[in-house]
Amino acid sequence: MKGFFTLIAVASLIFLSGCYEEKDPTAVPTHPTGWTSSSSADFHGSAVLSKSFSKESCQSCHGEDYQGGTSGVSCYSSGCHSVYPHPIGFGDAGSANFHNNFIADVQSWDILNCQSCHGTDYAGKGVSDKNCLTCHTKSGGPENCMTCHGSGDNPAPPRDLNGNTDVSFTTVGAHQAHLTGEAWSTVSTGTCRTCHQAVGSYSASGHIDDTPHSEVIFNELASAVGGTLEATWSRNDASCSDVYCHGGFELRRDDSQYPWAYTEEVMSGNNQEVFWKFVGTGQAVCGSCHGLPPAGHIPATDCSGCHNSVVDENLNIINKDLHINGRIEVF
Repeated sequence: MKGFFTLIAVASLIFLSGCYEEKDPTAVPTHPTGWTSSSSADFHGSAVLSKSFSKESCQSCHGEDYQGGTSGVSCYSSGCHSVYPHPIGFGDAGSANFHNNFIADVQSWDILNCQSCHGTDYAGKGVSDKNCLTCHTKSGGPENCMTCHGSGDNPAPPRDLNGNTDVSFTTVGAHQAHLTGEAWSTVSTGTCRTCHQAVGSYSASGHIDDTPHSEVIFNELASAVGGTLEATWSRNDASCSDVYCHGGFELRRDDSQYPWAYTEEVMSGNNQEVFWKFVGTGQAVCGSCHGLPPAGHIPATDCSGCHNSVVDENLNIINKDLHINGRIEVF
């Protein structure tokens, strides 16, 4: 008799341990054999798509949050899909479960996985009939630059990827000053590619990668004139140095079509080091990038005498496309 009770006790422990262990979803007897095989007629994805199962029926065993419930089988961590079914609040911007947080924290900003259910154009033509374009109305839908950073005016911060808007954040800084500020209104139009060359599209190489921040890769404008200085960005103190845009140029008389304009062998800009977060402190006022006239230039009080297509007699820039454009505009 004692052996019988021992056998019952052991059997009970085995049964109870089976209730609390996370189960292999392929071994759960409630579902048919092909429930987890996408090639099977009994694949659960097909059942969900055909509305044979409601989310409530799944939640009755897998829990309201789909993390296992009474079944012990998580829809997320048992080798299956990583984000669907979506948790409560996935579409609520005020919820901790908002999909923006998931895409940032779990997917590392990779939104292409959304296409597997919502379709390649995110219009709900895949497994899910939910149309992402209902909210993401700009060109490209969720892949539009302003989905993650920038505003309705342009894709540059503020806001940054974390929602910051203050210029004291390196990820915000002088972005808008360079695109829409008063000083920028006097120079040849620049784009994001002036400093970030890999942003032609969401899927561009180098855009969504393993680095924790956006790389600064200057294009040819930053070292445009003179060719003797190499533009440099320092993230440590958020500064630019030796950039043509802020006076980093050295023009040699021997290479010039206008040697008479030189008083020295080299004509140079002020080449000041500029700090990205010091917005509105006068770093870009007229005369900060080069003297009036520049060092090594013949004495002159009227810039418009030789640069009349660029500036008027009151030093107003009259054609911004000819100012800080990588060329020397004379007459």
